[in-house]
Amino acid sequence: MEITGPLNIGVLDNDTGGRELHLSFKAEFRVLNLQQQAESFQEFINTLINQIHQLDESDTNRQGMLTILQVCQQLQPHIAANELPLEETIVVNIQSHNPFGNIKISG
Repeated sequence: MEITGPLNIGVLDNDTGGRELHLSFKAEFRVLNLQQQAESFQEFINTLINQIHQLDESDTNRQGMLTILQVCQQLQPHIAANELPLEETIVVNIQSHNPFGNIKISG
């Protein structure tokens, strides 16, 4: 799955049997002013929604994209309020057995 947008996204398996998403903001996004960042990130969310709707429910990329969408929707108000240090990597822990019930954002 390739998702283009303001984020670099990495997925790592951790020692507890779950996975970690590592999200970092691209330099081009970090240099935008606050209003541009909020608009750009919302556009990214809208693009994700559209791409997800185009996928068949059995497509293996759909679940990953839904997870990214859920995380981005939670980050959006914090980006708009300038509450995130955009130069830091955000680590999201996801438990494999229940990816939506156990998402924890740290970092």
